[in-house]
Amino acid sequence: MEMIRKILFAILALACMSSGVKAQVKFKLTRSGPALYTVSMVPEKSLTSRLAVTGTMQVSLKVKSSEGFVLADITSLQPELEWDNGSVLKSPDGARDYDYISLAMRSIATKSIPYEAGREVPLFTFRNSGTPVSSVQLLDNASEPLIKARQNRFNVRNQISVLGFGQINAYTGNLGDTSPMGNKVILRQLFPNPATSRVTLVWDNYLNGYEGEVKLAVSESGNGREVLKQTEFMRQGSNKADLNVAELSTGVYLVHIEKEGERLGESLKLLIVR
Repeated sequence: MEMIRKILFAILALACMSSGVKAQVKFKLTRSGPALYTVSMVPEKSLTSRLAVTGTMQVSLKVKSSEGFVLADITSLQPELEWDNGSVLKSPDGARDYDYISLAMRSIATKSIPYEAGREVPLFTFRNSGTPVSSVQLLDNASEPLIKARQNRFNVRNQISVLGFGQINAYTGNLGDTSPMGNKVILRQLFPNPATSRVTLVWDNYLNGYEGEVKLAVSESGNGREVLKQTEFMRQGSNKADLNVAELSTGVYLVHIEKEGERLGESLKLLIVR
């Protein structure tokens, strides 16, 4: 039965090659927790149900070799879809600092994925069960040296075949994580609290591609007047920094994080005692 489905899909794909519909499907990776990630796809062309048949799909990740990433708990978010671990390429020539990991759709010729232009379709989640890392990202076929140089013998790439888009790879690139930053950058802890001279801030950045310079700001609780601001570098994942509060008077203060003038997440209350 499975072989018949494959043959029918191939015949239908040949029949629609002259339809003139350009392949436009992008992938998206969202970090929704310290170790939890969601992979989605966003079609840029709508297809009728007759043509919305997904033949095969593969999603590939790129992680730093030194950060101890371990793929675990792959969970499908679409009915009738199953996912398997695919190829793993560790520290290849030309990219020794990185490992490449692929996840492949086990289902073949499925109609369970809708194709509506601009509508994000969540595909699956996965966890990192190894050391928390800050650099998990989707591989980009267009910019990855291994693929551009055609040296990739391990089939580590992003790929999707769709009946309505003909016999070509419908993947055209990746989308950034556009989730609200207030939900992605979270100030977790201040200690000691109450404090006298120095306080340590701990926060998480779940937003892929959003590392960079931030401001740690302290303001008076009553009137909001800013009394202290310190520049730090924020990376993806867990962050920690110390603030010198020795010059602050006894009282209640609010601490928050800013990036490019925008406040990220919620404030935490800090009590200074003398």
